[in-house]
Amino acid sequence: MDRKIVEQLVSGKGFNVICKDLRVGKNRVSHIKEKAREYGYLDGTVPIPSYPEALFPDPVDGRSLKTSEVDLQLQEHKSWIEDRLRAGWQPITIFEELLIDIGRSSFYRFLHRHKLTEIGENARRTLIQEIVYDPGEALILDWGKLRNVIDPDSGKKRTLWMFIGVLGCSRYMMVHLVWSYDVPTTLSTLEEMFRELGGVPRRIVSDNPKCFALEASKYDPLLNPVYERFAAHYGTIIECLPPGAPELKGRVERMVPFCRRLYEAHGTGWHGMAESQQYMNKKVGIANERIHGTTRRKPIEVFLKEEAAALKTLPPISYEIEEFHEGSVRKDCHVRFRDKYYSVEEDYRCRKVVVIGDSRQVSIYHKGKLIEVHDRITDPHISKSTKECHKAPWQRSMMEGSFYRKRAARLGPYVEEIIVKLLMQGNGFIDTRKVWGILSLDKKYSADDINEACRKALSVDAISYRSILTFLQLKAACRQKDKEEPSAAAIRTSKFVRPIEEYQQLLSFGGKS
Repeated sequence: MDRKIVEQLVSGKGFNVICKDLRVGKNRVSHIKEKAREYGYLDGTVPIPSYPEALFPDPVDGRSLKTSEVDLQLQEHKSWIEDRLRAGWQPITIFEELLIDIGRSSFYRFLHRHKLTEIGENARRTLIQEIVYDPGEALILDWGKLRNVIDPDSGKKRTLWMFIGVLGCSRYMMVHLVWSYDVPTTLSTLEEMFRELGGVPRRIVSDNPKCFALEASKYDPLLNPVYERFAAHYGTIIECLPPGAPELKGRVERMVPFCRRLYEAHGTGWHGMAESQQYMNKKVGIANERIHGTTRRKPIEVFLKEEAAALKTLPPISYEIEEFHEGSVRKDCHVRFRDKYYSVEEDYRCRKVVVIGDSRQVSIYHKGKLIEVHDRITDPHISKSTKECHKAPWQRSMMEGSFYRKRAARLGPYVEEIIVKLLMQGNGFIDTRKVWGILSLDKKYSADDINEACRKALSVDAISYRSILTFLQLKAACRQKDKEEPSAAAIRTSKFVRPIEEYQQLLSFGGKS
């Protein structure tokens, strides 16, 4: 504006015309006219400088000509301060190391006055070394929300997520749209990325979602067993980064807002997952063919020429995606998985475990350690898989081949049946007095007699040691009585006693009549 006023003054225009044309006040025009006369612009002795040189230089600030005592003291150490700032020292550290009696605010004003703060900030930024990956070394993963979608069938709002993978060397990018990032979806999508690449990188770098790490840690994260088995199948190494360190995977972190920008031209309409994935693939393909801002090379060319050949070969058999469940062991030492129950040792009762199941087996982990493997139950009529070593003592005692049943089987089948019924009566408690009372009867009675006594006890539903002992004692008493009866010759010596044959004939005659 000052230049326009001076130009019109030089051309001979009056105050009113200048004020009307430029819409400025007369005071300002008068002030500029006096300054222009002072600098010699109006009489033509000094030509008007060309733009962008200023017509009227700013006056010198008198305060800048004054130097304080503190500033003079710090000027002597300026080179030392600059060296420490370039080395990455914090300003407060430099202030503490200075052997000068000055205030901290005076020190910070000195840094700003001489523009030394920028040196320290730039130096600290350059101290973070760039992470360099070799070809085929790493696939870096991250998740990000793409948009909200209104399901046309249910009318409910759903979140559409994007699963992003970037190769560390070539910066080749892949984006897959998913509805959730649970374990089966994540591993299936990661397997699709391997197929797209035509190989497997040596490392998979990610943060610590539940599908990858059960517990995040700065030093040693607790990995998800399903993810470990997946990585072992493909022969790759897992690297879960420390929590709160997104800069360690900046290559993929920067791609999250970039992918949202790629999708924004799609519009708010929703035409299905397949249509959105096809649109995203087209946009990502264009991005991979453009020159990358950091490497100044096209990611697709670097991938095809350098990185594709460095990837590991895909295994001949694809990984069977396993089911994942995290729960607690019940008080009966069983864990539930897909409406079936599988046993573990008693030490893990009421503890958190991870259950992994495929079509054949069910594996149970506790804090990353495999504690049990069961054959998966496929029969709809069977709901429980309990190993012999996990059964309670009273349960093991009733199984075939147990000590009690083996001992009872030596005496006879009825003895074994009696013992099993006694074990079942206890509901978990074994009454060893009754069991051993019956099994120790062989010290006094024969096995046949004990087996017969048990048969009689079962027939009258008298299942106890006392009843069996009573039957044995009665049989022994009958045998003793038969031994003590007089012989037939001794009975005939009495003239008043008839032979027994006569009574038998009378009984048979009476029966015929």
